[in-house]
Amino acid sequence: MKSSVRLIDVSLYKRTLLKSIYLNKNKTMKVNNRKEIAIAMYGFFLLLILDILFLVFATKFLILDKATLYGIFLIVFMFSIWRITLLKTFSLEVSEHILSVKYRHPLSANHHPVLEVPLQKVMFYKIERGIMNYIMTININTKRGMKSFYYRLGTLPKSEASKFNKMSDLISYVKTETEL
Repeated sequence: MKSSVRLIDVSLYKRTLLKSIYLNKNKTMKVNNRKEIAIAMYGFFLLLILDILFLVFATKFLILDKATLYGIFLIVFMFSIWRITLLKTFSLEVSEHILSVKYRHPLSANHHPVLEVPLQKVMFYKIERGIMNYIMTININTKRGMKSFYYRLGTLPKSEASKFNKMSDLISYVKTETEL
């Protein structure tokens, strides 16, 4: 008896908390990884600068074979460029009726949504931890059946990952509120 009362209190608390999050001034909730991507991008640019400085000083002060020196430079340079091209900023917005996903490279000027769908069509939302990064899965109901969308979020700290997981509760809450 006590456990069922406690479960009701916890679910009531959870619904109240979600309602307070949902009913903010502009009735939207945004979660993104812009800060983590900016830190990673600056880190890779710093690595590029250090690589060039290493090449300049190593040619003057170190006695190394030029093929080895340029090989090390080329490997570090190509790795940094490859990682910079893979960086994507991700933004998830939930408003009263629409789920919007924006996914772009931090150096591009394109700010258009990749996915914009009414919340009633969202069937499933999940964040999974892969080997090195997080992957977000969104399943929506279409006329032809269920369609899945997968987005690579990159590496996230635990606090940001928990924010993305809280969005699942918010989406289910908003869907039940609009159905009533």
